[in-house]
Amino acid sequence: MTLDDRAGAALGRRWPLRVAVGSAAVAVAGLATTGAGGWYYADELLQVRPEPPDHPVEVIAVVGSTVTLAGPGADEPGVVGLEWPGGFARVGRDIDVSGEYVLRSIQPYPQLPAVGTKVRVAYYAAPDDLRDLSRVAGGAARAVEFDGPLGRYPATYVPADGDRWLIHVHGRGATRGQAYRLVPTVHRLGLPQLSIAYRNDDGAPEGPHREYGLGWTESEDLAAALDWARAQGAREFVLTGYSMGGAIVGNHLRTQGSDGVAGVIYDSPVLSWLDILVYQARLRGVPSFGATVAASVVRARTGINVWAMDQVAHADRLDVPVLLVHGSGDTTVPMTSSDRFAEARPDLVTYVRTEAEHVRSWNQDPAGYEAAVTAFLTGLPARSVDAAVQV
Repeated sequence: MTLDDRAGAALGRRWPLRVAVGSAAVAVAGLATTGAGGWYYADELLQVRPEPPDHPVEVIAVVGSTVTLAGPGADEPGVVGLEWPGGFARVGRDIDVSGEYVLRSIQPYPQLPAVGTKVRVAYYAAPDDLRDLSRVAGGAARAVEFDGPLGRYPATYVPADGDRWLIHVHGRGATRGQAYRLVPTVHRLGLPQLSIAYRNDDGAPEGPHREYGLGWTESEDLAAALDWARAQGAREFVLTGYSMGGAIVGNHLRTQGSDGVAGVIYDSPVLSWLDILVYQARLRGVPSFGATVAASVVRARTGINVWAMDQVAHADRLDVPVLLVHGSGDTTVPMTSSDRFAEARPDLVTYVRTEAEHVRSWNQDPAGYEAAVTAFLTGLPARSVDAAVQV
C-alpha cells in the first residue's frame, strides 16, 4: 500500500474527541474515586479506537450547481465536503430542507458525484487523495516520510519557494487531512507546508499500548518532523495545531523552546486538559473533582503530566505571536481556556472568536478564516534563532 493509499484509508479514523471525553465523564459519575473507575476513565481518554468509514448520504439529483441529498448528515452546517470512493466535491452553506431531502449548492472539488452515489459528509472539506488535493490547491502535494523516535512517519508535503514553513498538526482521532482546507491559502502565500502524522496514526508507528499521549509524547514526533524539514532547507516555522494538535505544539514549545518558531496558529486548541475534563464532567452533572482524580490516574499510569502541559497556567512563558481561533459552539474543548489564554497575553495573541462548533470556524466562514490567517502570516516578522527564549 502506498502512502497515498494509506491517506485514503485513514478516512475511517475520524473519531471525535468528544466521544472519548464524554464517555469518560459518564464513567466518572459513579467510579472516579476508585482505582477501577480511574483506570476506566484513563482508558476512555487514551485508547485509540478506529471508526470504520461509512457513506450514509445518497445523491438524489445534480442539476447545474445544486445537489439534492438524503440521509443523516446531509444538512451538516457550513461549507463541507462530499466524499465517495474516487471522488470529492464541496457543498455550500445554503441549506434548503424539504421533508427528507436537502438541497445545497455544489462545486466540483475536483469531481461531481453521479446520481445514486453514496457519500459521506466531511467537514475537512478537501480531498484526501493527494492528486486531487494538488489539483485544487494549485501545488504539487506529495507523500513523504520522516524518521522519528518510533520509526518512519508519513506526512503530506506541499512544496513552495521560501524557507519559512507551515507545519500542520491534526487533532485527536483526526488525520492529516484535517489541515487540507487551509492548504490552498497558505500555498498562495508561498509557504512550504507539511501536514504530519504522529504515533498511532494510520501508517505511523504505534505507541506503547497503542495509547494517545495527549500531546505529551506526540511532541517528540513533531520535533522529528521539524528536523526533517530543516534538512530540506527550512529555517523558520509556523506551527499550526488543531484541537489536540494544540497540546502537541504547546508541549513542543515547553520542552524544545521556540528556536526558529516565527509564530503559532491554534484552532479550537487543547490548552488545558484539566479545563476540558472539568467542563465535560459539568456537562453531565458529574462533580468536577473527578477530573482531578482522572488526571492523577493518567499521570500515575502513563507518566503524562497534564498540569505541565497547561498553556493557560504557563502563558507568561509564551514568546511567539499566536493566532487563536475558537468558536462558542464548541462542546468538546471549552472556549474558556482560549479566553483566559488570550486575556493573559494580549501582547502576543490575536484572538478570533466565532460561533462555530469544534474545529469548524473555517467551515462557518471560509473567507473570514482565510483572511485572518493571511493577515497573521504576512504580518509575522523574521525571527532570529538567537532571539528565541527557551521555555
